[in-house]
Amino acid sequence: MKNVLFINKVLPQYRVDFFQQLKSELLKHDVELHLIYGKANKTDALKKDEVDIKWAHCIPNRRLKLGKSEILWQPYIKYLNDKDLILVQTENKLFLNYYLILARHFAKYKLGFWGPAKNMREDNDTWPNRFRFLFLKKCDWWFGYTTGVKKFLIERNFPEERITVVQNAIDTHKLRKDYSGIPEMEIAELKSQLGINGNNTALFCGSMYKGKSLDFILEACHKIKKDIPDFHMIFVGSGIEAVKAFEASKTFSWIHYVGTRFGRERVMFFKISAIQLMPRLVGLAILDSFAMETPIITTSNPFHGAEIDYLENGINGIMTEDDIDDYSNVVIQLLKTEKYRDLLPGCKTSAEKYTTEAMVENFKNGILSALNI
Repeated sequence: MKNVLFINKVLPQYRVDFFQQLKSELLKHDVELHLIYGKANKTDALKKDEVDIKWAHCIPNRRLKLGKSEILWQPYIKYLNDKDLILVQTENKLFLNYYLILARHFAKYKLGFWGPAKNMREDNDTWPNRFRFLFLKKCDWWFGYTTGVKKFLIERNFPEERITVVQNAIDTHKLRKDYSGIPEMEIAELKSQLGINGNNTALFCGSMYKGKSLDFILEACHKIKKDIPDFHMIFVGSGIEAVKAFEASKTFSWIHYVGTRFGRERVMFFKISAIQLMPRLVGLAILDSFAMETPIITTSNPFHGAEIDYLENGINGIMTEDDIDDYSNVVIQLLKTEKYRDLLPGCKTSAEKYTTEAMVENFKNGILSALNI
């Protein structure tokens, strides 16, 4: 039996189904999946989205602050014995990655990198990304989030035949099932609780930190409200910037901050919303919009996550100029004319394409290929 080890910084709730399914699928091919993960720092813990898996190993993350930077030490070396393939995320702060890169020349294991290949929140020319790029080819196999990541790696001269596009995803199947199963009575009850009378409701659902531009969203909402009197805005999630949404909700009755929600409870807020507002740093949240038929409205800035590749402008979502007036005006027109409904077929099609099942299949095939090189 072959042994594959995944090493993650943390284990967010949305990854559980992926790891459970991947473990089952690999067993069919006589491959055992092992998982090691740590816990988030105090700031990231505010997202309140961490969970545990019984068969995995949770280890203490040890952090060393160096100015504004951080080094993360995960004491996992004792778990490396007998592993045939080790998969790690690629971030400069993951100190033991450099050990794995060196040790792979003297050990039996293959080394796989997975993720977006760069910090999507920074320009390629920043020193953190330039340093990161020095190590892009220091592995045996790449598991890239999207086709855009694959293209980037090929441009950096990584062998195309050793790249797997995993099509990064969440469990859209369950989301779609929950979304379609909510009765009208519950929808009416929730809208009544929030004082919502019409259909002109938008939401933001995700982690709330500086890069998500909550100030931009709130300013846009005020512009939209002036043109659409029955407009309401719902904020779902938590994080260091959540206080901005919370304070706005205390001042304006049409702004609602509901904190972190999971499962069917979270789906309810999508059910009463027409669109999702996320002007910056779109990542896996785009799959929420697809699965729950709440088209995402974003802007054309260079700092989105790799999953922005899934957006087909005018088909399954909208990308405006990176300008608050243009953004607000587009949202106003979408709601007034109900043109957002034209995006729903595209959302449904995309929800069927970008699934955990597809990601597991892609990852499984990539792992089997990597083990055989």
